[in-house]
Amino acid sequence: MCSGTRVVMSLKSTWEDQQAPFVSVVVPVFNSPRRVARCIEALLGQTYPRDRYEIIVVDNGSTDNTPEVIQRYKVELVVEDRIQSPYAARNRGIQTARGELIALIDANCTPIADWLAHGVQAIQTEQADLAGGKVTFTFSRHQTAGELYDSITNVNMEQSIARRGVAKGGNLFVKRRVFDAIGLFPSDLRSGGDVLWTGAATRAGLKLVYAADAEAFYPARKLVALLKKQIRVGRGQIVIWTKQRLSPPTLALRMVKGLLPPSPWAIRCKLHRRGIRAWSTWLAVWLNGWACKLATSLGRIQALTRSREVQR
Repeated sequence: MCSGTRVVMSLKSTWEDQQAPFVSVVVPVFNSPRRVARCIEALLGQTYPRDRYEIIVVDNGSTDNTPEVIQRYKVELVVEDRIQSPYAARNRGIQTARGELIALIDANCTPIADWLAHGVQAIQTEQADLAGGKVTFTFSRHQTAGELYDSITNVNMEQSIARRGVAKGGNLFVKRRVFDAIGLFPSDLRSGGDVLWTGAATRAGLKLVYAADAEAFYPARKLVALLKKQIRVGRGQIVIWTKQRLSPPTLALRMVKGLLPPSPWAIRCKLHRRGIRAWSTWLAVWLNGWACKLATSLGRIQALTRSREVQR
């Protein structure tokens, strides 16, 4: 019998020995019919007792056939079309949820079969309030430099939790009482709200741990999609920095640093850990990284400009 099978059997026996906590799985989605279908199918196939979890898919105002695809499955569909934000969508799902635990996963993610069981187990065994699961990037058949850059710089859940006490919301398990204690996600943000929120939770003394076995697969972005994302990230950073009341000199310094290219040696080291040593690949990834930093700076400038226009 393989070790993976033993783990699943062990988890199943754990739920048989004691009442499994009821979990609400919340999935925000916008214009992504194929990926949300894949995510839902993976969620319906979890090893966790089926009568001990619900699946709530929150459509964030899709303009394609995403809602029709969701309705093909035995899940609950709710709509948040007033605010275009993944955090507003998550909040809507959390408000609908009945579970004592909330499991958040992005529609673009595909969780392994025992993702939910491992996430719940991490919360219980570590006596934690929150747990961030492992995110593993997947690539297209012809791996691009943009995909590589995305995979070596984004959503390193283990590092974010260990070094900064924050986590991303795309693979996150939360006790309901955490929301009661610190409130819901900031719905006015399009990016960075999960980091801001989990940081507030850990600063309030709540325990955040890394659930290495609660793995979900996430498709790495190619350059165009990555640039669009980084513009959103830049906009979100300005909102967060404004909330943090950064001084003008600190804000100016961060703006200037955002224009500088990424460290070539840091990128080279990360690629070496993947077994990638070709100089041509390193150069392409580095250039993609610089383009992403400039896109982030563009988003920051756009947010600052809009903020000043509103103040006038």
